[in-house]
Amino acid sequence: MPTGKGMENNCLSMARIGALLVSATLMTACVSDTETALNPSTEKQSLQAVTLDQMPADSVRATDIMRRSKTAVRRTGEIYLMRGLANVFSRGIDQMAKDLRARGYDAANFSYAQWQEIADDVVARSKKKRVSYPVIIVGHSLGGNESSKFANYLAERGVPVSLIVAFDPVETGYVGPGIGKVINYYLPKSADNRILSKDGFKGEISNVDVTVDPDITHTNVDKNPEFQAATLKSIQNLTKKLRKPVVRDQDEDRGR
Repeated sequence: MPTGKGMENNCLSMARIGALLVSATLMTACVSDTETALNPSTEKQSLQAVTLDQMPADSVRATDIMRRSKTAVRRTGEIYLMRGLANVFSRGIDQMAKDLRARGYDAANFSYAQWQEIADDVVARSKKKRVSYPVIIVGHSLGGNESSKFANYLAERGVPVSLIVAFDPVETGYVGPGIGKVINYYLPKSADNRILSKDGFKGEISNVDVTVDPDITHTNVDKNPEFQAATLKSIQNLTKKLRKPVVRDQDEDRGR
């Protein structure tokens, strides 16, 4: 153990290190405060509304869906459209979402893997009466698989789902209470890929075997003009025209 002059030097060194650390901390805080003062929008950038049509579809994340702009919305309802594996086989989903938004619908398209966080946001907003009904879910392939799971998750937490439209899911789906109508355009597989009811379901299910048309495949079923038109008609029948545009308050929606 150092003694005398050596101990004194060690103490001085430690004091200098401590002073440097304090100075660095204060400098970081000052820089941060200065940056905010010079750019007041810095803190609020994460809350700015996102216009989905201005983003590449594959770059959209759950947080973008939760922050989506509603300034162009002209009809009631919230429509969630989910792509399948690797996104590239579900471009019909993206086109439907784009067409719906052009018609004034609140339609959001995203990867099937992101539905959980989005669903939690819907549930949180429902408790503040900030969900626009009807809630509608559309999905292709693995997005079709998740459509019933997404809907059940919402319904079990007090958010009824009026319509599910699935395009050729690859496994059996089950729907329970709180879900209205289900339409499943499917190509029968060795593993049953219909959507079936479970205890408490009181809605209507239509499993539509599309193999009557040999040109329909798993990768183009969501792009079929007839099925897209029928989906749009079902959505239109469930929704109503708004008297005035909806403008989302980001802070209130996200509980800030």
